[in-house]
Order: sequence, then C-alpha cells, then structure tokens
Amino acid sequence: MTTNVSPKPENSTWTDEQWEAIAVRGRSVLVAAAAGSGKTAVLVERIIRRISDPQEPMDVDRLLVATFTKAAAAEMRHRISDALEKALAEDPGSEHLRRQLALIPRASITTLHSFCMEVIQKHYQTIGLDPGFRIANETESALLRQELLEELLEDRYGAAVEGEPFWLLADTFSGDKNDEGLFRLIQRLYDDSRSHPWPEHWLEGCVDMFGAQLATDDHPWLDSLRAAVKLELQGMEGMLTEAERLARGPGGPTPYLANLDDDLTMTRSLLERSEEGPWELLYEAFHGAAFGKLKPCKGDQVDKELQEKVKDLRNAAKDKLTQIKEEWFARSLEEYAQELEKVHPLMRELARLVNEFAEAYRKAKSDKGLVDFADLEHYCLRILCDPATSSPEHPVPSAAAWEYREQFVEVMLDEYQDTNRVQETIVALISREQPGNRFMVGDVKQSIVRP
Repeated sequence: MTTNVSPKPENSTWTDEQWEAIAVRGRSVLVAAAAGSGKTAVLVERIIRRISDPQEPMDVDRLLVATFTKAAAAEMRHRISDALEKALAEDPGSEHLRRQLALIPRASITTLHSFCMEVIQKHYQTIGLDPGFRIANETESALLRQELLEELLEDRYGAAVEGEPFWLLADTFSGDKNDEGLFRLIQRLYDDSRSHPWPEHWLEGCVDMFGAQLATDDHPWLDSLRAAVKLELQGMEGMLTEAERLARGPGGPTPYLANLDDDLTMTRSLLERSEEGPWELLYEAFHGAAFGKLKPCKGDQVDKELQEKVKDLRNAAKDKLTQIKEEWFARSLEEYAQELEKVHPLMRELARLVNEFAEAYRKAKSDKGLVDFADLEHYCLRILCDPATSSPEHPVPSAAAWEYREQFVEVMLDEYQDTNRVQETIVALISREQPGNRFMVGDVKQSIVRP
C-alpha cells in the first residue's frame, strides 16, 4: 500500500484498491480498471475530495479533466455537479462548496480535442496560425484526400519507369483494375504518422528499421516481433492455466493434468526465450514445440461439460501455437533479412509518397481555411513545445505550457488506453514533473494503481 494515502474511513464502501486510487497524493498515478469496475465513480470521488480537502482545498477550475467524447465530458460535469450539491446539502454553510458550483460551467472538464482548441484560440499567434479556420467534416476531408491522392499518383505514374521503386510499389499493392490497395496504404501510413508527435521523424525511423542490419539482439523490428510473440504466448498461458484450474476442481478431468502441466512448462519456456537470448534459439524452440496427445479420461466422476471446456481451452491454445508458428516462425532469420533488404527501397518510396501527400493535404487545407482533428493536436503541440530547445527525443515545455503547469494542480485523463503519442506528449508538457500531478484512468491489464 502506498505511504502517501490517507486512511480509509471506517464506514467506507470503497475497496482498498479504489480508496488508494482516490486518496493517493504527491505523484502521478495510473489506475488500471476494466469497464464496469466503477472507475468513473472513483474519478469523481477523487475530484470531490481534492476540491473539499480540509488541509488543501482547491477550486475546480484548477483541475483539467479530459475525456474522449463530448458525451463523456458532459456526464462527468453532471456527476461532479451532483456530488457538489450533495456535499453542500450536508454542509450548507460552506462558501467554498458554493463557489465550486458557480465555477463548474467554466471548469476544464472537456475532451482533449476541445482542450487543444482552447489552447490554439488563446495562443494561435505564437505559431502564425490564421484564427479564422474551421474544422472540416469527415465527408469534406475524405473527398479532399481522395482528390489529392489521385493527382499525386497520376503524376507519379506519368513519370514511372519499370523496375524503379515506385513502379515496384504500385505493382505490389495495386490491383489490375484500380489503385485501391496503394490508396489505402498511403492513407493508413499517413494517419499512423499523424498519431506521433513528429510524423516525418517517425516515418524516417520506419524506413531506417527496414534498412538496418538484421541482428539477433538489438534490431527494432525483432524487438517488435518479440513483443508480439510474448503477448500471444501470455494468451496461451492464460488459457492453459484456466484449463488446469478446471481440471483440478470438483468433477474435473484429472487425467488431463499431466498433459496440461507439460503444456504449461513448454509455454513458459517459450515465454522465457521470447524475452531474451538469440532469435535463432527461439526459432528452434518453436519448431520443436508441440502439444502431446491427451490421455484417456473415463469414469462417472468426471463432469462431461467440464471435460469439454478443458479440451476446448487446450485446443484454443494449440491453435494459437500453430498460428504463431505460421505467422512468425515459418521463415528463418536469414530469410527475414533477405525480405527486409528487398522491401527497404519500397518502404523508402512509400514514406516519400506519404510525405508528399501530407504536404499537399496541408497546403490544400490551408488554402481553404480548414483543419482536421489531427491538426488540432499538432497545432496545440507546436504551441506547447519550445521551438528552440525541443527535439523528437526530448520535447521541452514552452512559456504557454508553463502557464498551464501553473494553472492545473492536477491533470486527470479518462480512457487513458485510447491516447496516442501526440496526446500523451501534450498531457506531459502541461503536467508537473516533481512531484508528478497526472491521474490517468484506463482499461489496461495491469494492477489497479501504479506510479
């Protein structure tokens, strides 16, 4: 239990984990909770207790509470208002609580995009942005993107030479009748790049990853592959652990336990190898991995329904192992290296196309006075980053960011699992560091509270 947590009231109905999330102070916190676990109620209770803290009461407009939809923000504002009215009914003489109700309409209980818009409207002049812009609707944006991509590819086809990177890229991803595959690829990579603080830098890193020498220990592509394999193996382990639990229980198919023990030993060995050691050893381990034949299971004491559940779980784990083998271990490291070498010039050409499309789209939106939601995030990021000292590896808060650090005593973020890298960077720039003042709630599969 965290030391900087006030004692839970004796009559409290909160669980110990919920109370810790409500009461912890003096550091940034991530609360991991699944849907339906009361995380919104925990967030509202924390807000009310921060506002009405007898030692350090604060005004509600010193908090930033960010959600991902306008409906969620409206519900959060309504819940906080209701909680304040209830607190005021219990303490009708409190001028502080009465003041908080008056401040609610202007409190920063909002979506991240709305917060970005507020930052832009206040500081647009620092990045030379025309304040007369409007947000493009989805249809308008989609039509503009389609038109620009058609023009870009038409120009490229006109200059294409057989065997050169663009020709090979188009030949690989376009069909016989249309370019829909290449269209989708460019747009998807463009959208992915815009979810990162520095899109061009991210694209450059993607290209470099295909061009780097494929080694067994430090190649970023292999790191990504290991992480994916590990995640799938953890899923296998979960299935087999549940199967073992059912087999050990009343009416369970106990003859299967020996098989399940072997299966778990194999899976955990693969998990261990996926975390460290040469890739070739992991490759060999997967090629030697197999599920044994289940032992016979007969007798009236065995619950047939439980037996089928155990078999289904084990079969699902077997299918997962087959999938991992086919998806990631059908080729040797040397074969992967040869493929990467072939793909590298195509990736470089694809990144070039994405950058050309990004520039054409930016110019077209500027000419029409339009922005999209990704633009809101990136304009906000530009305002909050110090242009003289920031880098992709180390964003430095600007004077505007420091204003928000002073204003917000706590930065609260709901649905944290949905944040992209741009949004994370924005939140980090307006949050304090020592001690941290971020409170994030999300459906991430980890402990209820972590620093």
